[in-house]
Amino acid sequence: MERKRLYSILAYAGVLPFVACALLPYLGIVELRNIGSFEYIAGVYGFGIVCFLTGVHWGTFLYKSDASPDNLFITSNAVFLAVFFAFLLDAGALTLFVLLLAFLCLLYIDYRLLKAGLLDSDYYRLRVTVTSIAVVSLVATIATI
Repeated sequence: MERKRLYSILAYAGVLPFVACALLPYLGIVELRNIGSFEYIAGVYGFGIVCFLTGVHWGTFLYKSDASPDNLFITSNAVFLAVFFAFLLDAGALTLFVLLLAFLCLLYIDYRLLKAGLLDSDYYRLRVTVTSIAVVSLVATIATI
């Protein structure tokens, strides 16, 4: 399987839990037994995704720090810490709102990496699409709280 197709499949598969957390309450399902509410599930899952995305930024900075427009150790870590503290404090609507902002910040960092020539345009377009789906899903999930 070609690389572009593989990361596209993984990205779209990765956004499916956000979509499920957004849609299932509208179908009358309010939580998953033994797991928790959908806002909690979206928060935990989003925290994991933010960990992954900030880790990718760290790897990019380690590999190409001289070409990076920002110190990704600092910017990505700040985003991660904001989500971490929001999750510790609330794990509900606050966490989802901070996750929404974090995804937009991480997308902006990717935009800066694209302009610096460190990302390819196909990958960035995919990130825009997947981030848009995640953000809309988080808004829908927040609306059900």
